[in-house]
Amino acid sequence: MYDIAIVGAGPGGSTAGRQLAKMGFNVCLIDRSIFPRDKPCGGGFSPRLLSEFPYVRRRSSDFINSVSHCGVIHSPNGHVVLTGRSDMIMTLRTDFDSTLFRLAIEAGACPTAPFNVVSVRINRDSVAVLSSQGKEITARAVIGADGVSSVVARQTNLNRRWPSRSVTACKVKEVPTTESDIGSRYGQDREYHLFTNVGGLPGYGWVLPKRSTVNVGLGVVASHARRLASLFSLFTRMLKRSSLISENTDLSRARGALVPTSGPIAVSFTRRCLLVGDSAGMVNPLTGGGIAYAMHAGRVAGVILGRALEHDHLEADSLMRYQQAWHREFGSAVRGQLVAQKLFTGPFAGVLFEIGNRDTELQKMAASFMSGSDGEGNKIGSIALRGLRVCLREALWQKI
Repeated sequence: MYDIAIVGAGPGGSTAGRQLAKMGFNVCLIDRSIFPRDKPCGGGFSPRLLSEFPYVRRRSSDFINSVSHCGVIHSPNGHVVLTGRSDMIMTLRTDFDSTLFRLAIEAGACPTAPFNVVSVRINRDSVAVLSSQGKEITARAVIGADGVSSVVARQTNLNRRWPSRSVTACKVKEVPTTESDIGSRYGQDREYHLFTNVGGLPGYGWVLPKRSTVNVGLGVVASHARRLASLFSLFTRMLKRSSLISENTDLSRARGALVPTSGPIAVSFTRRCLLVGDSAGMVNPLTGGGIAYAMHAGRVAGVILGRALEHDHLEADSLMRYQQAWHREFGSAVRGQLVAQKLFTGPFAGVLFEIGNRDTELQKMAASFMSGSDGEGNKIGSIALRGLRVCLREALWQKI
């Protein structure tokens, strides 16, 4: 029997697996796919992540594809753009996830793939994880890092089902191109582009240039998902008219994905079980980015669960410390992003863009906030305060 079974070997699962293996525990790292494997995702994150995970930074040459230095945010009507300098690291998820997976194995985690989990049963003194082939893995505890459609979350009743208003349905494709086309189309700074409320529907779109590919994606709240295909076609035509992608770009085989974008679930733990990453809704609700939160939650889960295993105290009252810990680490950031989501997808989004268009510092703050690069002083409250100052300044100028 293993000490811990981790279902899902993406960023959250592999981070937790490495943490627990380094602490000396017998870890089974389970995934339904053989690595390297791809995942439909934008593949961009803030450079801050590497400073927060130095052991990952030391392997950065294995996964950094390129670095963009400037963000461009487009208003819902397309008439206003906010531009600010804010770095974003670009990666291919095949490379990034494989690096984290190898780091967990090097630390001592035991990989088990392919293993398609269909059932998780929490017993009195163990957890049983069953595959579709009838194979069973037993462990003292389990971590669910198996994404938005988490079997672990369902089977433990932590999250039986996402309401349609709580998830965003996406279409995304990594489009091959040339380095010269990237340079001429996105400039020396390799500008990345973020879009809000495309077609008037709540959601977001993106264009992320990399070394020799461009990642193009669009997401809408799942309650409007029936219009996603036509909206994606409209979005790609708009990108071509704006020369953000070439006229002959083929997006016909874009992949689908679901992203939880209504904030984390109420409870992310139960007896002998923790949830991390998308399985618990730990995603930036404004942009759908979840890599950083998954890794932070994975590390916290490893520490908390490790202590619980050492004392053989795996009841819910002990594991509640996990939820408290990740709330302290990034809970306030998610709450700010939920506020920003309502503002940027609400009826006054156009007004907010007009205000931002009048102040260079506000544009920089907005770009930093959207890219996840914002520091403690660049939270939504600071942005709102700056916006108020801009409005007051404009009003005074008009009186003068």
